[in-house]
Amino acid sequence: MFLEDGKSRAEITEKGAYVKSLKLSGSEILKPSEDGEQTHGGMAILLPFANRVRNAKYLWEGEEYYLPQNNGDHSIHGFTRDMKWDLKKAAENKVVGTLDMTNSGYPVDLRLKVTFLISAHAFTTSIEAINMGKVTAPFVAGMHPYFNFNGSWHLESFQNLLRLNYESEYFPDGSLTPVKPKCLNSETGITFDNTYITNSIPTLVAGDRKIRIETSNMPYLVLYNGKYAGKISVAAEPMSGAPDAYNNGIGLATIQPGDSFQCSATFRTISVA
Repeated sequence: MFLEDGKSRAEITEKGAYVKSLKLSGSEILKPSEDGEQTHGGMAILLPFANRVRNAKYLWEGEEYYLPQNNGDHSIHGFTRDMKWDLKKAAENKVVGTLDMTNSGYPVDLRLKVTFLISAHAFTTSIEAINMGKVTAPFVAGMHPYFNFNGSWHLESFQNLLRLNYESEYFPDGSLTPVKPKCLNSETGITFDNTYITNSIPTLVAGDRKIRIETSNMPYLVLYNGKYAGKISVAAEPMSGAPDAYNNGIGLATIQPGDSFQCSATFRTISVA
């Protein structure tokens, strides 16, 4: 399904409510997936957890839950990428997707809604999760966009970011290290796969354009420029919680029965002078 506003256009698929392509003011913003895997291009929606859950299991309110081992011994990026969403066009520039999620690895049923809105220079994704069960629900939301860049990229921010230190390759130990945004760039030659807490609105300078990342209830940002970025893109992934939040509790939202959690991210393009 397409939504558009003038020269801006996005394609959303029923499977996963996946943003397959995004064009703002005539420019292709996202790198396509080369192999069809949603987390290798475009922008995947990651629910009800983003990044990894260690050993594909967690303890919640006295009960142990088991998740698919789809990343070595671990589980990654939630359930809903493989589920069929009900997509409806609310306007030429707006699409709303809904999904009732049930999974044996999760303590309750969730009613999920994702709203996509496009304009000449911006693309907004809003997420709402309603707890339809009788116990508290753990929740982390994430988005996985691969932004094209021409030549090089770097991050700008008015304040330093805080990098989550990892006790192993993937899992935070709870400590933080301040990082100057200028250190996060393609010129270092570093392969990034790190999580940061953003204290101001970060801007990705992607060659000849700037992409300002404006979020609500998504204070974590994962930067990834590894194999699937293909040296022509960088993933700058807003998330509401940290990797393995179901076990370490870092940024984990808890939704009471009948209550909801909302978050959003807007990607706004600005021409580089």
